[in-house]
Amino acid sequence: MENFNINVNNQEFGVEPQENGTYRIMNGEEKVGVIYAEPSDEGTEWRTLDDLEDTFVSAAGKLISEYNQ
Repeated sequence: MENFNINVNNQEFGVEPQENGTYRIMNGEEKVGVIYAEPSDEGTEWRTLDDLEDTFVSAAGKLISEYNQ
């Protein structure tokens, strides 16, 4: 799994896919948080256990899904 970049709210973040299916979100060398996909009735929902805004997690997750297609 190769690292890649996404752009959320006009800011670039690095994405480091992890072996367990989570994605580490990086701002330069600083870890912003970890997000993961969870199936739901409406499709895939993106979640985190870190202190991140839901809108950020959703936007980042959508971009990760698009990258993985």
